[in-house]
Order: sequence, then C-alpha cells, then structure tokens
Amino acid sequence: MNIPPFHGKTDPEAYLEWEKKIEHIFECHNYSERKKVLIAALEFTHYAINWWNQLTVNRRRNGECPVSTWDEMKAIMRKRFIPTHYHRELLRKLQNLTQGSMSVEDYFKEMELAMIRANIEEDQETIIARFVSGLNPEIADTVELQYYVDLEEVVHLAMKVEKQLKRKGTSRNHFSTSKWSQKSKWGPNTSKTPYKAYQTPIKPSQTKGGRWDLQITTAP
Repeated sequence: MNIPPFHGKTDPEAYLEWEKKIEHIFECHNYSERKKVLIAALEFTHYAINWWNQLTVNRRRNGECPVSTWDEMKAIMRKRFIPTHYHRELLRKLQNLTQGSMSVEDYFKEMELAMIRANIEEDQETIIARFVSGLNPEIADTVELQYYVDLEEVVHLAMKVEKQLKRKGTSRNHFSTSKWSQKSKWGPNTSKTPYKAYQTPIKPSQTKGGRWDLQITTAP
C-alpha cells in the first residue's frame, strides 16, 4: 500500500487530504506510534523534507525529545500548514451555505464536507435543520410538510421533490411549445384580428359637384 507524498505547500485542504489518506493506511496496519512518524516523514518531499529536517535539528539542539507519536506529529504539522483563520473561514462558509444552482445531492455533499473539515459534530436534528434551511424555497417548502425520521430520509425526500419539479417544468415547456406551434399553422389571414379601414380621398374631378368623397377600403 503506497503512502502519498507530501510536498509542504501551504494548502489546508491538500494537507488534510494527505492526513486522511495516511490515517487510512495506518488503520490497516498495526504500526507503533514511533514507526508511524518515521513512515510519514519518509514521504516528505520538496519543502516538507527540508522543513522537517530543520525542525528535528532544532528540537535536538534545544534539548527537546524527538517527535514520538503520530498525534504529536499531526499537531505540529497542522500548526505549520493550516492557517489560524482557516477554521473561521470554514465556519463562515458553512453558515452561509445554500443550495443555489447546485443539485440537492451536490449541496448535501458540500455541506457534509464542510462540516468534516471544520470538525463540527452536531446532533441529527440540528443537521437536518441546517440542511433544510439551505434548500431552495420551492423544495424546502414541500420537504417541511412531509414526515421523515432521519437525515438520509430527508436528503432522499428532497431529491425526489427536485425530480418532480424538474418533470413539471419540462411538461410546461413542452405544452407552451406545442400551443405556439399549433397557432402558427393557421396563417395570417385566419386571424381573428379585425380588419382596418383605410380612408382614401378621391379627387374632385372624380365626383359630381366637386366634393371630396372618402372611399372606404379594407385590408387584412
């Protein structure tokens, strides 16, 4: 099982992704804490390996003990590669998260991922309330009227409502298109629009007594 490399970029999401992958590997093997530290450090490259070597030298020079557990190593790496404002930004993003143009499924995944990254643990009722409040109004209004037991049921219900709304929208568009096509078959002369009257003056020489008469004609 290959351990992913870590380059040492100041990218919180990249670091957390690396941390999650390496922890999955550790769960599959009965490594000691010291060995976990050594295995993780073996995959440091570029800036990360230079940073780690310098940190090790400084700890030895200052009379500190070597990093001996994976939890200690994680704490040191998080302090270096995750900015202090990152957690606040995650919380703000989660508070302002709404469905918008996303599908229900993508919106739920985005919310779930934001909660994992922010390390937020909430009871199921709170998570359901958070999810429903961020749905688009036409979906949320219907979901709130339904009976549900757990979060998964609410998500599936919202996805079902979304599909129903899409089908209704497609049906309306098809009906409007058919109605317009049917009207266009009648042609211009079959319209019920009343004819306009045109007043055409006739020259005095064309009338008796030299009066101007009006000739009424109709045109479609």
